[in-house]
Amino acid sequence: MKLNHFILFLFLPFAIQTKAQNYTRKQIDSLIESTKVLSDQKKAIKIGLEAYKQAEKLNYGKGKMDALNNIIYEYGFMGNDKKTIEYSNKLIKIAQEEKNYYYEIRAMLGLCYVYVYASFYQKSQETAEEAERLAYNLEGDEFYMTMGEIYQFKSTLEGFKKNMKQQLYSDKKALSYFSEIKKANRRDHFVFSQYLNITISYLDVNKKDSAIYYARKAYDFSKINADPMRKIEALFGMADVFFTIDKKDSAIYYYKKVAPLLIKTHNPKKLEIVYNNMATMYEKLGDTKNYIYYSKMALAITKNNRDLKKLTVNQVSNDIVANEKNEKIKQITLIVSGFVILILAIIFFTIRLSMRYKKIKELKRTTEISLIEKYEKQLQEKLEIRNSEKETAKVSQISDEKELELMKKLNNFERKEQFLSSEITLGSLASTFGTNVNYLSKVIKKYRDNNFNGYINDLRITYITKKLRTNPEYLNYKIAYLSEECGFSSYSSFVSIFKQQTGLTPSKFIEYLSKEEQNGNQK
Repeated sequence: MKLNHFILFLFLPFAIQTKAQNYTRKQIDSLIESTKVLSDQKKAIKIGLEAYKQAEKLNYGKGKMDALNNIIYEYGFMGNDKKTIEYSNKLIKIAQEEKNYYYEIRAMLGLCYVYVYASFYQKSQETAEEAERLAYNLEGDEFYMTMGEIYQFKSTLEGFKKNMKQQLYSDKKALSYFSEIKKANRRDHFVFSQYLNITISYLDVNKKDSAIYYARKAYDFSKINADPMRKIEALFGMADVFFTIDKKDSAIYYYKKVAPLLIKTHNPKKLEIVYNNMATMYEKLGDTKNYIYYSKMALAITKNNRDLKKLTVNQVSNDIVANEKNEKIKQITLIVSGFVILILAIIFFTIRLSMRYKKIKELKRTTEISLIEKYEKQLQEKLEIRNSEKETAKVSQISDEKELELMKKLNNFERKEQFLSSEITLGSLASTFGTNVNYLSKVIKKYRDNNFNGYINDLRITYITKKLRTNPEYLNYKIAYLSEECGFSSYSSFVSIFKQQTGLTPSKFIEYLSKEEQNGNQK
């Protein structure tokens, strides 16, 4: 799968310290500019927030938008999807007030990448199409730069959807737009980025020579100036190419050079790729010591990234539900407005009173359910904490070799999808693995950050949602069948856990995917 080297903003090399003082517009612009080459993302965000605060004091629209633009980039690079969504929505609101299409599109592209990495392909495609429509209001370099970035994103989307030829087409289209940019520094910045993207696209269609050619062009390009972010992207690109074509020594060399830079710049998504690929190569080389080391590093950062993705999926799900509710409210408002003209006032007021009563009743019911769920969740958390404390007290220290053995068996268990059996229990799995329930519970808690039931439920829900996304036939199956298909013996448990994991009920999830499929067929 392609991890796109998307570039949303431009960087120029200088930095200044912020102070508690009032700034002029020129000073605010300089403050924002200073963040664009900092390798410390957290520091860049801190300075960006100060610049935004100062711009607000002066009601300086461009300053506010430019500051938010950079903040979104930094959070996107760090993989903090929650903050990326928050500040992207904020920038969209301000850009619309300022009637500035350029910054509105920048924010929309930030959202596009969050949506696609959270597997909301239809939502990301709709947002990209709206951004492209707005882009035709721009002129000159802003138009070419924006259109290039839109096609950069389209390439990423096609990669996730496994349309490799269309991915390569989109990348070449993006390069053609970037090549039209007049300003040299800006053009070079985006052309460099696109060399890396084309490298990956050629790898995906198994054209190794072309991939190496563009990777070296990007690597040589990165040496022209001292941009630290460009250096990271180039090193990662070289490592990725050599890993894909199984040149282990070269891949390890470049991964070792880029890993400390990724740690310094707080980039967990790419760091996860580095650790996983290093572990894979050392296992093939028979280097057990390094294999164990990088496997543990990969497991730790994968857990962290999985938690972040779960938060993102929940937030996007909530946004989708909220948008649907807003659309329904708008439709009801139009209908009610029509009734004001067409029917008698007394009928109108009767309907209004009836609607109000229903809303109050529904609100009361929803509030009661929410309180019950919250209470049950608190009880469950307390129970898990107690069980965890008991397990910790009971279980003796497990050797690294035993942990590694159980980790491999867990990976094999997941790969063979043995969790689909409704008969699976902690005791039966421990017996199959040739260990005891205490050891197995400890390994699951340590490396999957879950108890046994939660771990099995996560695997089952991930399995059935993947089936629903990739096999349209599943959209026509009854909920009870889907429950049995992924190993649940209780229909109600399946519905409850499905909503807990995805933020949507199974029927709502299927309804959303069906709309995506219909829209895709119409196009």
